[in-house]
This record gives sequence, structure tokens and C-alpha cells, in this order.
Amino acid sequence: MSGDGLGLVSYAQTRVLVDDFEPSFRFYRDILGLPLKHHDEGDPEPANGPYACFVAGNGDLALFQRAFMEAAVGAEHRPRDGVDAVVVVLRVADVDTAAKVLESRGVRLTAEPTDQEAWGMRVAHLRAPEGTLIELCQYDD
Repeated sequence: MSGDGLGLVSYAQTRVLVDDFEPSFRFYRDILGLPLKHHDEGDPEPANGPYACFVAGNGDLALFQRAFMEAAVGAEHRPRDGVDAVVVVLRVADVDTAAKVLESRGVRLTAEPTDQEAWGMRVAHLRAPEGTLIELCQYDD
């Protein structure tokens, strides 16, 4: 990757900041079925945080306790304001099948599977425990 003089090597990960770590951890691991990236059998699971990294296809999706990130950057704690600031997009083989699997796991979709012709894909939407918007998308290469 170039980065115009930054020395950018690669895109590392998307890190979702959460206040209540355990429900988010269980959602990404148990509901979405994302495997932990660094977890050896017998190690305690990082369900209590403050950090967990999941494998999401060719990339990483991490959860991080918001208070730790705020401390690291010297920021004052600010509650979420209800406005979406990020969308986690997960490409799936079949949106309709994935939506049914998630519904069978107790997930309520915020938007049923639909064709977005202008985007050239089929999508469905749901929310993680703290409200992070998640898009499931299906498209041909």
C-alpha cells in the first residue's frame, strides 16, 4: 500500500468501541460466529475484555472497551449520541440464508434482505448489542 509517504503497510483492523464488553463479545462470537484470532485452547476467553480480536474473512474485527481507548488518547468519556458513526459490513454467500440463521439465533433484523440495485448488491441490516449497525451484503465479484 502506498499512503503517500506515510509508509502504510496494510489496513490492520476495524475496532468497535463498546461500554458493556461481554454482551458485545458474545454477540460477535456466538451470534455472528466470528472466531477469535488469537486464542489458544485452554486459555481463558476474553469475554470480560477489555479487548478481543475476531477473524472476519480477510480482515480483523476487534472489540475494545471504550474507557481504555479514551484513556489512551486522553479523551473525556462521551456517551453515544445515537447517530451511526460506523457500519460493519460483512460479505456473505447468501444474504437470505444468513438472515434466517441470525433470526434463528434470536436476532431481530432492522432491515430485511432487499436488493439495492444502485449498489449492485443484496443487503440486510441488524444491530449489535450497543447499537452498532451491521450490514450483511451479497454481491458477485
